[in-house]
Amino acid sequence: MATIIKFKPDGIDEMEALTLSFSYSSVADVSNRDIDISFQPITISDFAFVIKEPKPDVTKKLLEWITTHEVKGSATFSISQAGANISAREIKLQQVCLTSYSESINRDDKTISLSVMGQVVSVDDVEVDLSELR
Repeated sequence: MATIIKFKPDGIDEMEALTLSFSYSSVADVSNRDIDISFQPITISDFAFVIKEPKPDVTKKLLEWITTHEVKGSATFSISQAGANISAREIKLQQVCLTSYSESINRDDKTISLSVMGQVVSVDDVEVDLSELR
């Protein structure tokens, strides 16, 4: 079954992503057996994804988003399986920044690689407010 990834930020048309990648990490100090293990705050990578060339007005809105340093109120990734009768997985970002934009152009097609990050990230209803971890 094909995986369908859709990305919808505030004020911009929904886009279909070809790939999506992100990670969570934390450092744990396990060096001293006489004290409790301590953890550093969680860090979350940018949400990196690739889209096929969207309509020209969407490309323009993406370029404006990154060049103006605009913060969107929210954005959602919806991940589902084609033909499956299960609910889509949702990843929700709040206070969303577009952190990178790059185009790859060849004679047959064009793709755009994007990265976004949100101040509050919710994956599978597990919410991390990164502003509280400063």
